[in-house]
Amino acid sequence: ATSAKDDMVSLYLRCKSAADQSNISVYAEFSLALVRNDGQWDSHMSCPCVPFNRKRKGWPNFISRSRILDRGCQLLNNDCYGGTLTVLVKVQLFQDARTLECYIPRNDMNCKLLRLLEEANSTDQDNRQNNNNNSNHNNYNPNHNKYGDDSSNTKNTADVQFNVEGTTLYAHSLILKMSALTLASLCEDTDRDTTIPITGVSPHIFLCLLRYAYGDNIPEELWTMNTSRTSVGGVSCTSSAMELLDAANRFGVVGVKLLAESKVVQSDIAVDTASDLLLYADSNDCALLKEKVVDFFLLHAEQIRKTPEFQKVKESNTILDELMEALLSKRVYRMFPLGENDVDYSSMGVNLLRKKLGERGLDVDGSREMLIHRLTLEDQAARSRDTTDDGSNVASLAQAYSLLGNNGNVGRL
Repeated sequence: ATSAKDDMVSLYLRCKSAADQSNISVYAEFSLALVRNDGQWDSHMSCPCVPFNRKRKGWPNFISRSRILDRGCQLLNNDCYGGTLTVLVKVQLFQDARTLECYIPRNDMNCKLLRLLEEANSTDQDNRQNNNNNSNHNNYNPNHNKYGDDSSNTKNTADVQFNVEGTTLYAHSLILKMSALTLASLCEDTDRDTTIPITGVSPHIFLCLLRYAYGDNIPEELWTMNTSRTSVGGVSCTSSAMELLDAANRFGVVGVKLLAESKVVQSDIAVDTASDLLLYADSNDCALLKEKVVDFFLLHAEQIRKTPEFQKVKESNTILDELMEALLSKRVYRMFPLGENDVDYSSMGVNLLRKKLGERGLDVDGSREMLIHRLTLEDQAARSRDTTDDGSNVASLAQAYSLLGNNGNVGRL
């Protein structure tokens, strides 16, 4: 197909099943490239996952006609047809949007509570913790909303109390230390009668964080609720997902952060919010959100650049450089591994990087650069372990693990 400009050639991909039937929606990410006579790629363009709903997807100005006809570019084969143009098409199909499942670490707090119970009963000197843990489960009855009520069976076992916009919520510092380190740090050096003020978050959102810290799940109905806040973390929003993401990030509840981040990626990225979301993701180490906003920017750069919010992006030379690099390189990150020994981390998407970290028991939070750095250090440690069988490179192994830390964490800013 030829674009409106006579000197440009268009290339589109069309899904026949989606075009013939209005009730079919096919999701796919794809890339197009021209193949030169020497086998090298030319004019490579890629598109992140998009729905094919009776529409074609592609680029109206893919390449100039003069470049195709230029024999020096080696794009046309000299065959019996007078010259053939070879197009390389790579397509990754998905059944629907739900197939794009983001990696969310399993909430293993129930296992941690069981371990706590077993450790508490390892001697005959301390059975008190067992009673406390048995009481704690009552706080997480889905129908139990009497936090702070004198009739609660567990109020007297709590040693921390929070004041969230006038609502008092009780918790246990020991459990917070196991599942919400940042929140637990707010409770240090305070007695049980001291109320800790929590600002910038709704009571029901904060309660969801507490329930998750005790092993509960985030209720599905929360994602469809509108928030009463017009702005969260500098981002205009109406959904509870963004508010929960910001709260989980502030208080160190990583599982909720990644879950809420996946919800924001699915529903909150738009032309008028892209700039603010990009700045928020960059400053709060929301790697998946940043990756998807940049992908969105590649498709809607002209519209986003015209929004008032983009002026704030222009103040960051680092982010502008990243956007320029993404535009020029036409980058596309893969979502699937290339085998068991796949270590090409630079070409992996954030979701795949997090999955690999999770499989190794390492921290899955942080920027894209931090995720890659952790995997690289773990690879170095693994190689060192292999060489220590004969007593060599012990120092290298110790150094690698000193960088990884007790839980595989790289130093966080």
